[in-house]
Amino acid sequence: MTTGTNTTDFEALLRPEFRWPTRGDQAFTTSDRWQNNSYIDRHGHGRFVMMMTGYKMAADLMVAHVADAQNDGDALVFPVIFNYRQFVELSLKYLIATYGHTVGTDAQWNTHDLGILWATFVEVLDAYGHEDTEGTDGVVGDIIAEFARVDPRSFSYRYPVDTKGKLVNLAHDEVDLHRLADVMKGLEGYFSGCDGYLDSLQSAGP
Repeated sequence: MTTGTNTTDFEALLRPEFRWPTRGDQAFTTSDRWQNNSYIDRHGHGRFVMMMTGYKMAADLMVAHVADAQNDGDALVFPVIFNYRQFVELSLKYLIATYGHTVGTDAQWNTHDLGILWATFVEVLDAYGHEDTEGTDGVVGDIIAEFARVDPRSFSYRYPVDTKGKLVNLAHDEVDLHRLADVMKGLEGYFSGCDGYLDSLQSAGP
């Protein structure tokens, strides 16, 4: 849950005072006040985790903002859906890369296809002997299939037209961002649970 301070800061970013570029402007700098600097992890594993966390956190913050400023939802719906999709894609790639090699499954770096990534991850689960007694894998598979239909190539919510200038067709006219955020919270719990479960099996060895 966001605090009042965080919400205020986020709203200030969305509605900044008018500013014109000035001589000496430089986008990427560091401050003498270390509290103002955000650390950018240069190591693979840590950066991967921060990216997964960051994309979802950014979407969550935008949805929280829309709860107080409903009219902004028409603009924020695009980065919200993109960020949640990116979170799903990175989560699957992370789990496959981290645990797949132990059971002979290669990492999948060269595709944005969520269907392929999900199928590959299910192979990893099966190879570890996972049994889906509660049917949760099927629920997650359906949610990921939704994302795959709505945004097949991680393109639909980043650009209005394709590389040939043709309007990108969208799957929906409206979406409940708050319901979407709640479903994504469930996916986050699932991915986190799988991470812990597979880590314990991998650590146990053959």
